[in-house]
Amino acid sequence: MKITSVDIYDVKLDPSPATQWNPVVVRVNTDEGIYGLGEVALAYGIGAPAGLGMAKHLAERFLIGADPFRAEHLWDEMYRRTFWAQGGGPVVFGGMSAIDEALWDIKGKALGVPVYELLGGRVWDKLRVYANGWYHGCVTPQDFSERALQVVADGYTAMKFDPFAYDAEGKWDYPRRVLDPERADLAYARVEAVREAVGARVDILVEVHGNLGTTSAIQMGKRLEALKPFFYEEPVDALNVECMRKVAENVDIPIAAGERLYTRYGFRPYIEGQILDILQPDIGLTGGIMETKKIATYAETYGIHVQPHNCAGPISTAASVQLDACITNFIIQEWFPYHQDERYQLVTEALEHQVVDGYYAVTDRPGLGMELNEGIMRRYEHLRIE
Repeated sequence: MKITSVDIYDVKLDPSPATQWNPVVVRVNTDEGIYGLGEVALAYGIGAPAGLGMAKHLAERFLIGADPFRAEHLWDEMYRRTFWAQGGGPVVFGGMSAIDEALWDIKGKALGVPVYELLGGRVWDKLRVYANGWYHGCVTPQDFSERALQVVADGYTAMKFDPFAYDAEGKWDYPRRVLDPERADLAYARVEAVREAVGARVDILVEVHGNLGTTSAIQMGKRLEALKPFFYEEPVDALNVECMRKVAENVDIPIAAGERLYTRYGFRPYIEGQILDILQPDIGLTGGIMETKKIATYAETYGIHVQPHNCAGPISTAASVQLDACITNFIIQEWFPYHQDERYQLVTEALEHQVVDGYYAVTDRPGLGMELNEGIMRRYEHLRIE
């Protein structure tokens, strides 16, 4: 089997600067009619066009004519022969991740087994998930509590939200490193309202997006302890390992981070220093399926849990599920069931609406378990490398 061409789709679901959502989908085609799917998970923020360009360059240089079964070899080639991958960030590793996902998808489909069977076999029959993306537009504590009750009514037993991101007027505007008292009180009131609404048996997960300074992160973390969050995510910038360590040492809540860390090398100080309780590598950015599997195995040595970050499109969700199913230190999976656009229609078997009572049941469909919805994908610009 040989790779004959690569299609890269620029899926501009929302082109507006304020709310842009732009997954980049990669399809690797072979001479046996089997194709694999991957996704550059730079769908939000700024960077999707750069990820698309990187995927194009990698495909041109390394994929055409290659054997898709040699995923580990191709990853090493991309890592060592691009120059920038050694010390790289989300653009180069986003491109590599999408290609790696597609290669594993091809292999699973060709052999008639899910990807998790190729990585050691299934550990979990079902995966606990938490809902994210449910609180957009919420401003007052009452807004948060009412929406949280709907999430519970939808069957979820865990939910994540950033109580700091919306200001008192409802503008999405990240706080300064030093929290002013009014913003701190509003954030606490939002978390308190959700906890009172959902009760003690539903887990609440507090996201900070790395926006607080160390002192404010510790002060807020200590206030939140009484509300018993499942975890406190990125309380400070994850690039500063010692600041994260200081927060972890002073706050009695499990600390989670990792969406902006790349490869096993980026996670190394957090794992070896046992600073984080829960690692959150994004499979579509940190290096792909096998690289994330290596991170999980490395973390297992220290008894650290893994919760893959997942905030792009349905292919990223499918890749996350394949990893989750075969790692013993999986704890919970990020899930976005509330989007109002057509992202769930990009593929034939989107998983986001298949959750029952807060769990996704792992299937045995080959590869990543889905195909592109060709009718929908024709709406978007795409380029072919051959």
